[in-house]
Amino acid sequence: MFKRIVKIIAPALAGLLIFACGKTSVTIDESTYEPKIVIYGFLYPQQPVTGIYVTRNFPIGRTIEKDELALAGAEVKLTALPEEKIYLLTFNGDSGWFEYADSSLHIDYGRSYRLDVKAVIDGKPLQASSVTTVPDKGLEILDNLSVYGDLYYRQHNPENGQLVTPSVAYKQSPNTAFYLLSISALKAGFDNFIYENPLGHDLHKMVDNGAKVENFQYRARWTRPQEGNACTCAIEVNWFAIWFYSRYRLVLYAGDDNFYHYYMTHGNVM
Repeated sequence: MFKRIVKIIAPALAGLLIFACGKTSVTIDESTYEPKIVIYGFLYPQQPVTGIYVTRNFPIGRTIEKDELALAGAEVKLTALPEEKIYLLTFNGDSGWFEYADSSLHIDYGRSYRLDVKAVIDGKPLQASSVTTVPDKGLEILDNLSVYGDLYYRQHNPENGQLVTPSVAYKQSPNTAFYLLSISALKAGFDNFIYENPLGHDLHKMVDNGAKVENFQYRARWTRPQEGNACTCAIEVNWFAIWFYSRYRLVLYAGDDNFYHYYMTHGNVM
């Protein structure tokens, strides 16, 4: 996975699509509850193992105490494959996550890792396991072919009058399931919010009705790999992803299948 900080001076405009369907009802009560281990974490190549959250679910209607959420007493192991070398992760009480305290362990490109968790929830012993493969080395941002830097909102090319679309050009890395471009405003507030939005008055109503800044601050674009790892690709930062007059940070990720499926489904299941 490759990270690069860039900036674009710009603002934003975005559209919301709302789909409605016929009325229905679902009955959810305590009888549907089954204790489960919940794991949330990322492995980054050439970086130490940290930020692995091991938590639990709760029955509907139960008041959730923050101290009960993390499974601090869980047994968490990371195994490097195929040699089956085991690293025991420890719980960091200050951050609430599991990590490998010895910084000598660094995740390698192109290697598979298995995470095994054992824990007791509501008196019931449980276990969970997952395998992930880090994409191979090779992802590289091509500055000379990218379009970012100091731009004004919906800037046009003075030579041909065409709209300038910010973009990040890159070389692909082998064994990558998808590429994700994170788009984050470094300064976000309704004092620098872009109200000159082609969507018209609906945007004003949404903001006036108490929409939170966070709803607009973080955006993302993604794409699947193209044929041939040597090809040059690009992800456009459409102006509808820019909502503030601000500096922006763009981070390009090469993700595996786990990351791809999580990104495509987390909004529906979390």
